Amino acid sequence: MWNPLGKIEGKPLLLLITVAASSGFILFGYDNAVFGGIIVLPWFLEQYHHPGSDILGTVSSLYNVGCAGGSILAFFFGGQLGRRKSILSGSAIAAVGVVIQCTSEKLSQLLVGRIVTGVGVGVLTSTVGLWQAETTPPRIRGMFMCLELMLGGCGLVIAFYTNYGFHNDTSRTAFVFPLALQIVFIAIIGVLVAMLPESPHWLFKNDRPEEALQVILRLEGHGATRDHPRVRQQLLEISEARQLEGTEGGFFTGIFVNGPTQNFKRICFGTGIMVMHQLNGINSVTYYVPTLVTTFIHASHSTALWVSGLFGVVCVVFCIPPVLWVDKVGRRPFLWIGSVGQCICFAIIAALFATAPKGGSSTYGIVTLAFLFLYYAINITSWFPITWLYPAELMPLKIREKGMGIAVFFYWMFQFMIVEVTPIALTNISYRFYIILCIFNAVIAAIVFFLYPETKLKSLEEIDFFFAKTEIPVDIDKTGIEGEMAPKRYAEIHLEDVRPGSEPAASAATS
Repeated sequence: MWNPLGKIEGKPLLLLITVAASSGFILFGYDNAVFGGIIVLPWFLEQYHHPGSDILGTVSSLYNVGCAGGSILAFFFGGQLGRRKSILSGSAIAAVGVVIQCTSEKLSQLLVGRIVTGVGVGVLTSTVGLWQAETTPPRIRGMFMCLELMLGGCGLVIAFYTNYGFHNDTSRTAFVFPLALQIVFIAIIGVLVAMLPESPHWLFKNDRPEEALQVILRLEGHGATRDHPRVRQQLLEISEARQLEGTEGGFFTGIFVNGPTQNFKRICFGTGIMVMHQLNGINSVTYYVPTLVTTFIHASHSTALWVSGLFGVVCVVFCIPPVLWVDKVGRRPFLWIGSVGQCICFAIIAALFATAPKGGSSTYGIVTLAFLFLYYAINITSWFPITWLYPAELMPLKIREKGMGIAVFFYWMFQFMIVEVTPIALTNISYRFYIILCIFNAVIAAIVFFLYPETKLKSLEEIDFFFAKTEIPVDIDKTGIEGEMAPKRYAEIHLEDVRPGSEPAASAATS
């Protein structure tokens, strides 16, 4: 079949993969933000008989349950389908959900559409990060994955200002257009992914080494052949990683028992990052931006929507630092320093809440809102991109889609919990809720600093070697991984050496 992108290689190919993966996160960001503006539209309220806040909260938050369901699908079927087919399947499911929403006449149909769209987005968020991580060289993997999340932040901007553009419209168009716009992002994902290569790691895992080699050569670019040093090194590392994984247990024991590559420990690390991102308070802010703006500065609804759009702009702008520096500074400093900054912000916000005059004060409100913006900027610079980068790097190849499925499942379930709990907590314990978030961030900073290893500039196989309970040489210090982890041998590697369960080539010569 003719493929207009079939000849593209090297960095242009990596950029196209990043754009395709980013479209998945644009859909993710857009879907997270758009519904908050839809449920206050005059047409929506009239059509669905002015539903109460409890019903609206359920319709909004059940999207997260659908996303969790999608991550379960990725857990069970991602390994068989591969990265590309999983992404295409998730896109198709999301498109069905969009159609159901756009044509809904009853609230029950709208609810079903939200859940179905969530399932599709859950599959996408469980898979696009893996695809990106497995196709990007370690020297620029962090940069490209943070670029993917920066572009994904555009989804928030588009959603906020689409809502702003329709907030006074009383026709059905104001309801349908923002929902139907999701089809554009889904179409971009589908068209690009259908023409881009499969992950070479998944191809090797599924005994298709010839196809995997061709993908590696395309990704390397510049007319590279199998004799190129980086290609040979990658083949050797895959061979040794396959040897490490050869003794892993079955479906469940390979996940919940450590084994030679410490799979369970790595899943706990990756899941921990996802859960900690929710516990550091991000969705206590983003889900309720219009409400918080109205509360703090007594703004009109239209002003609150406009200010909410600025949060989307902050998301794009403050993703630039990790794009530039994550492969130089590393993952850990962004995470623990970010948590310290967020801890300070919440401490100040709690103090402002506690000491504000009973009748309210515009000065207190403006300062509080400023620190919410600062908190958000810190989170976007640190936790937002690395939450999706780090787990994708940590998971071992043999169970990578299952491990990511587990991590993303907990991400969405904790997001559901946080979104449900936040308004109740603010009503009942007021400023003390921000003290709790302050404490969470302090604990999270300590956990990351003392327990989490560094993964910058390391191939996915080198990360396997770091966790391996074998005699493969590694050089680490208390902060994580240092130096080159796998022995740098340029070997006479043959493709049969990287088939599942094979031994490394006996003819390898150490350089």
